[in-house]
Parts: sequence; C-alpha cells; structure tokens
Amino acid sequence: MTRGEMQDQLSKFCAGNPEYREALISDPKELIAKQFNNEIPDSMDVKAVVETADTSYIIVPHVAAEGELDDADLESVAGGFADKYEADCSGAAAGAFMTLNQISL
Repeated sequence: MTRGEMQDQLSKFCAGNPEYREALISDPKELIAKQFNNEIPDSMDVKAVVETADTSYIIVPHVAAEGELDDADLESVAGGFADKYEADCSGAAAGAFMTLNQISL
C-alpha cells in the first residue's frame, strides 16, 4: 500500500466516523499501527494535522540521502531474496501437505 492509498483510506474513515477522527487526532501513531497491522518504530514520529476550511497543507516528501534507499528502491527489494526455489510435491503421500516457507534474515 502506498502512502497516498493509506492517506485516502484514513480520510475516508475519518469522514464517516467522528470517533475514529478524534482517535487519529489524539494518537495517530497508535491508530495507524492498529489500523494497518504494522509496527511503527519508536524512532519515528507520526503527526496528525487538522485542516481548516481556509488552510490546506502540502506534504513535502523526504528525500533520501546518498546511499539511503528511497521508497521505490525499498519496494523493488522487498519480499525476500530466495524466490528461485520451487516445491516438488510429486513424492508426497496422498492428502499430505508440503509447504516451502521462505524466511529472509
């Protein structure tokens, strides 16, 4: 999910649920972590900014420093490195389950 898609979902939920909106304003880090089932590192700040009828905000994205991966680079390497493995279930007994679990460390 992209940052924009996440923002769209949060906006949709806020528009239809005042209690959700207040929870997002009061503790955005906790709500987002629960909503998207993802841990947010303690070192990362998450801030909710409430727009008004006469004020709008533009988010200026972080620019990766030299040697640091940007979001596009991270997406291209996410998912592991051992995708070349294949599971051969031809020797399995009838009804048996054979599973290949890939773990990237």
